[in-house]
Amino acid sequence: MRTRIQNSDDLKAEILRLRNLRSDIEADLKGETEHLINRFRIPLMLFSKLNHWVSPLFKPGKSEAGSLNQDWVSSVFKIALPVLMNKLIFPKSGVFLKSVIELLSQNTAKKINKDVLSDLINKLSEWIKSGNRRKSRGAEIEDYGIPPDSETY
Repeated sequence: MRTRIQNSDDLKAEILRLRNLRSDIEADLKGETEHLINRFRIPLMLFSKLNHWVSPLFKPGKSEAGSLNQDWVSSVFKIALPVLMNKLIFPKSGVFLKSVIELLSQNTAKKINKDVLSDLINKLSEWIKSGNRRKSRGAEIEDYGIPPDSETY
């Protein structure tokens, strides 16, 4: 709804009306944000506590041996490798075997980091690429330069 502004008094009145409208909208938005913050305060607080408890699992401690070489890949392998071994490979094994598997997989996970994983992926990709090249090279005719039947004087 636009009003016609005829003179400076109309302009000042319109400016005051727009300022009041802006302050009303700001108050409504502030109330809505406070309502949302209050609604999600407890879940956010629980999430921050859980993050505080879980984050040391993914960050190496200063007293751990080899903590300088740990990164997110080794942290994931520390958790995922024992679970995969116990659930998929040895599902019906006893407690002793599961504990031995967990100890061995924990030691293995300490040695795996993102550099080792990227090197493995690079070697695998080079091996795949070189396998395709060998097949295509066998079909090529070897070229020794000038053919013997050519006219060279």
